[in-house]
Amino acid sequence: MNVLAWNCRGLGNSRTVQELCNYVKLHHPKLVFLSETRMSVSRSKNLRWKIGLKHSLAVDSDGLSGGIVLFWDESISVSLLSQGERYIDVLVRDNPEDAPWRAIFVYGEPRVENRRNMWELLRSLCGAWSGLWMVLGDFNEAMWQYEHFSETPRAERQMMDFREIISHCDLHDLGSSGLPWTYNNNQGGNRNVRVRLDRGVANTDWSALFPDAAVQHLTSSRSDHKALLLVAQPVEQRFRGSIFWYKIMWEREEDLNIVVETAWQKRNPGSDLGSLSIALKTVTKDLKVWSREKFGHVTRQLEQLRNKLEELECNDPLSNREAILHTKRDLDEVLYREEMMWLQRSRIAWLKEGDRNTKYFHRKALWRARKNHIKKLKREDGS
Repeated sequence: MNVLAWNCRGLGNSRTVQELCNYVKLHHPKLVFLSETRMSVSRSKNLRWKIGLKHSLAVDSDGLSGGIVLFWDESISVSLLSQGERYIDVLVRDNPEDAPWRAIFVYGEPRVENRRNMWELLRSLCGAWSGLWMVLGDFNEAMWQYEHFSETPRAERQMMDFREIISHCDLHDLGSSGLPWTYNNNQGGNRNVRVRLDRGVANTDWSALFPDAAVQHLTSSRSDHKALLLVAQPVEQRFRGSIFWYKIMWEREEDLNIVVETAWQKRNPGSDLGSLSIALKTVTKDLKVWSREKFGHVTRQLEQLRNKLEELECNDPLSNREAILHTKRDLDEVLYREEMMWLQRSRIAWLKEGDRNTKYFHRKALWRARKNHIKKLKREDGS
């Protein structure tokens, strides 16, 4: 199961929403937690149509600050335990026959003087819970001095309080890959601060169920926080092979029928199931090649620009500041072009000013793809 958590710093900008949609399409998370949405509950929940995750829980923002929302896929079961201004606490069940595990998604106190409120909240939520649980999100605090990159050292007392509550709750850091920080204030010179404020922590029982769980830092031009991608597969889960998706946007291309017909004509004569299977594999292979040539360039550009942005930030973010800003502008432009590609090649043939009907488009494209997906087949012996 993949889980995405991101302090997105507001979802009022269409490019930020487009970046979120890209994360979901690329990594297929079953749970998506967003903090600092700066939106009302109703506006936050409306995003489920765009990212294709049917269920949601949300908390209002306080004016232009705060606001959190959790989305999840209909293939998993999520039940609410409690929620507040800065957290959502749920029970997650991957499969009906599996035992549930607890997930707490947090958006920490931004002001130092209020940070103890979050630690006391975690202490109370920990309580008498003895099952599997993990906590993911923006804690707004580092654990160690080496996670803080600045000319001014971080106050040791702040980090000590954070480490103490993590120890009290019997949680441990899940580690990370990518850049060693998750927040960059994007200031120049000695005013620049980079620090690991976002992370995932879990107890021993949860890690025993997900021994290979890993947290990746995802680079974006749309927030000063990196997104967190938690990749966690249960020990009993096996590799299921790759899935071929029929993309609804292909139907806008006139040569789709020609590609399918040409591929089908390559089949060997015969009406048995073996011949049919070989013919379908040929069509699938040719469609993949055609799709890569026809639609793949925007996705490649996005990936190249994200890699370039991460490399610039990793090497020397201070001297590369202008190049970083330029790369972010390029990334925004490609995101815009990708959005237009999806809109122009979808079943929607017109753009409406303001909302531009993206809600309807994403709901139709993502949910139709899910409807056409065969999740499993059952043999006569029950396997």
